[in-house]
This record gives sequence, C-alpha cells and structure tokens, in this order.
Amino acid sequence: MEKVKIFLTLFSSGKSLDGAWKEAGFTSLDDLRAALKKVADLLPDRRIAGGTPSPGSVSGLGPCGLEEIIVHSDGAARGNPGPASAAAVAYSASGEILGSFSEFIGKATNNEAEYKALILGIELATDLGADSVVFRLDSELVVKQIRGEYKIKKPHLAQLAEIVKEKASRLAKITYAHVPRSENMEADRLANEVLDRLKKEGMV
Repeated sequence: MEKVKIFLTLFSSGKSLDGAWKEAGFTSLDDLRAALKKVADLLPDRRIAGGTPSPGSVSGLGPCGLEEIIVHSDGAARGNPGPASAAAVAYSASGEILGSFSEFIGKATNNEAEYKALILGIELATDLGADSVVFRLDSELVVKQIRGEYKIKKPHLAQLAEIVKEKASRLAKITYAHVPRSENMEADRLANEVLDRLKKEGMV
C-alpha cells in the first residue's frame, strides 16, 4: 500500500505515468495494476437499487422507460489537478433513489472531474433503461458548455464533451440544468466519500 501512496503522490504532482510507477518502486505496469486493483476493492462498488435492471424494468418507469428521471452528478478533486472522483445519483420523478455510481478517477482538475461525473450519470441513466433524463449539475461551466452557450477552449475538456454527446445520443430526450451545491448534496457526498476512504487508507 505504501508504494501505491507514493505512486499517487508522484502522479498527482505531475510526474508521468511511466516515471511515477518506476520511482514508486513497482517492477512493472502489471505490478502497479495489481496494487491499484487491491485499492479499488476498498472503494464502494457502482450500485443500482435492486440489481442491474434491463431497459424499462426500473420500478416507476413505463414499459419502454419513457417516464422522466433525474440524475444528479458531481466531481471532486483534492487539488487542481489532484486525486479526483466522480459520482452520480438517479432519482424517480417522485424523488426515490433508483441507483448511484461513484468511483476514483485518478488525477484530474475540478472541471475534468465534473465532466467525468456527468459521463458517469449518463451511463447510470442508460443502465437504468431511461429514455428521458434531466441531468442536474452544480458546475455552471459544464452545463453551459454542453448546451453550447460557452465555447470550450481547452482541448481536454472538448474531448470529454464529445464523449458526453456520444453517450447522451443514446437517450431520447435530455435536459441539462445547473443547480446550487445545496441541491446536489448526495452526489457531492458520494464523490467525497471515495476520496475520504482513500485518504483514510493513506492512498491520497
């Protein structure tokens, strides 16, 4: 675990992947992958209420999954860039939590984490068999960039925006809405829970 901590520290500080794993004392990339897998096993699994449903089988949705669901997403980064995580939570129209995803995404900026959280939210909605989705984020920048109201000037964010659009094209109807952080607490909690757990284990 100590070598993983050293690797994450080096990688988060800007060291290249190749340089970071070697300096941390790993013998190969496979050695690093095996160690990171052990860390991943400590983290919360992606989870969907009631197991992974087939399209249209989520409680409260019609036979084709046409009822609108709401997905909140949030990214967290300890440093900018730094160790980061993403989370998404899906709700029925009545406010019932249908499922959630959360994961460690490695080194990222705050904006990258927000984009990756949105991608996670789209994957969650797709797994739930939803057709019509309202995505709620507390990142005004990401919402306005995805809507086309702001130009995306940074190439790495433009690449993430393309991934968002490609994945979102599988959904019939999409709305992107900016909400205050106070209305995004569960996604925020899940994203920070991932980093808190890694910190507790001495990994970040």
